[in-house]
Amino acid sequence: MTTFEEVLRILGILARALGMIAFGITSGWFTWQAFNQSEEGWRLKAIVFAVFFLFVALLARYTSPGGLGGYLLGAAGAFLFWGMIDRKGTDQEE
Repeated sequence: MTTFEEVLRILGILARALGMIAFGITSGWFTWQAFNQSEEGWRLKAIVFAVFFLFVALLARYTSPGGLGGYLLGAAGAFLFWGMIDRKGTDQEE
């Protein structure tokens, strides 16, 4: 019986990590989109950026290190991926 519980525990840890990666990707994408929308909306940029860091602070306090790492991995991947796409688009226009 303990082997079955250990397998379920490992599956639960993997599901949590994948869920946090997905949540990190979506929040990173939303932050990137809101941050790059317009030059006049500095209030929106400040609020979205502050909420993003609030997510990171709350996750650091209330989740496991694996959950926080998954979230930050997903968010960093989103920032890098969409940042590279935007950079490629501006390079081709010049």
